[in-house]
Amino acid sequence: MTKRDIIMNVRSAKAAHVRWKSYVQIALRGIITDSSNVDIPIVQTECDFGKWYYGDGMSLSMLPNFAALEEPHEMVHEMYIQIYTLQKAKLRGGFFSNKRKMLKRRQQEIITLMANLNDYTKILLGTLHQLEIEVLNMNDDEIKDLFDMNIIPPIV
Repeated sequence: MTKRDIIMNVRSAKAAHVRWKSYVQIALRGIITDSSNVDIPIVQTECDFGKWYYGDGMSLSMLPNFAALEEPHEMVHEMYIQIYTLQKAKLRGGFFSNKRKMLKRRQQEIITLMANLNDYTKILLGTLHQLEIEVLNMNDDEIKDLFDMNIIPPIV
């Protein structure tokens, strides 16, 4: 695989995450409903970015910026799971409960979680950019070594 191929794969992974996040945003606005044919993966290994990261992208696993992608990616999905759960939960109030207040509180939680999701997305996209720079700064031998299965990585 060439440096250009690696960069194109990283950029495709970045585009996949941006596409996933766009679907999340429109789903949260109610444009996509359960009856829509749009599938928004909840699990981090099922989205296109996750399939790349835990699949073909693993050839880059020795690079620090690649390893740094896992936590923000996990957190993006964790935030989405929490938002999804809140949206699907039925409001159950007691006799003295004010459903309007409960609904407002839930909306505020969703807004906070969405802000967190956006923050983790920024970290993820920034780290992907740093990964591109890291790959661009590698020489041909270093690129070849990434794909040479006979090389045993040093223990850090």
